[in-house]
Amino acid sequence: MKMITTPQLKKIHTLLGELGIKDRKPEIVYSFTHGRTESSRDMTLMEAKALIEYLMGSQERTTVIRRIWHLAYEMGIIVPGDQDEKAMNAAKLDAFCEQRGTVKKSLSCQSLKEVKRTSKQFEAMFAKHEQRKEDIEILESLKKSLAQCVTTENYEEAARIKVEIELQNELLAPKRKRAVKAV
Repeated sequence: MKMITTPQLKKIHTLLGELGIKDRKPEIVYSFTHGRTESSRDMTLMEAKALIEYLMGSQERTTVIRRIWHLAYEMGIIVPGDQDEKAMNAAKLDAFCEQRGTVKKSLSCQSLKEVKRTSKQFEAMFAKHEQRKEDIEILESLKKSLAQCVTTENYEEAARIKVEIELQNELLAPKRKRAVKAV
């Protein structure tokens, strides 16, 4: 029976600290050793591995990270490709998270709690992205209707559609430009 390694011991203590549950370590260790011990130093290699996986929330964290990757792909932040492209995509996401993310850490260094916050940010970004796509589709439809009204010489309807197009363009304008116009 192999015993816990020093790196595993350090990892457990680090994770407990990050999650803010260091004071609950004895009872957590007790449950993972099935009542054999409360000391992390007396854990077996496999018990330590199970505890580390639990603390890292490996399955849930992986699922949330996959969701972030999917949303980033859908928004065009990252693109499909081979291993080199995947490495570039990971670097793009890490850089984005460090510069503009809610956590200001690379995605690969975030805890489960932080990854969940980042996921919420990406979901909000995706919702805005989808709304913008919808607004662009409405604008294109209005432009087609305007062209048809001009072709059929229905100028009253064309004037009404032109006003709608201007309103739609205002919605699509970046917020900074809208604020400048309002002044």
